[in-house]
Amino acid sequence: MDPYTLFGNMMDLCDWSRQGDDAAVLRPVIRRLARQPDTVIFAFDDTMAELLYRLDTRQLAQQCRQAQPYMSGDSFLYARCVALVNGPAYYENVRRGRETSLWGMEFEAVLSVPAAAWAHKHRRPAAEYPHRTPLCYETGSNGAGWQ
Repeated sequence: MDPYTLFGNMMDLCDWSRQGDDAAVLRPVIRRLARQPDTVIFAFDDTMAELLYRLDTRQLAQQCRQAQPYMSGDSFLYARCVALVNGPAYYENVRRGRETSLWGMEFEAVLSVPAAAWAHKHRRPAAEYPHRTPLCYETGSNGAGWQ
């Protein structure tokens, strides 16, 4: 299974009946991911980082700033997280600049899913999560996207 399919399949497990409680929304994802080999958890993390990295562009940040005049690097990142949990079509529309409704929203909690799944699997603190993604998803990391 390719990483994008894995990521999408995992995000399909979100329990949106618990909307408003991000931990509860993500609990089924964390539980399923925790039953996978570490390599799958790490692939999920790498894919999430890559998808967020691709959305880290000047054009999208400008859209976000129009919706949120006091946008910060973190608020732009957390809004990009919304694109990840709303499926591939929504994500692609955001990436192409055709979807702007997310700029007033955030879903920061998705960033903790890989470490939480690993911690649950190994019965260790999430702070001991041993993996680092090859791409950084922090705002401004995609140099080409900000030119």
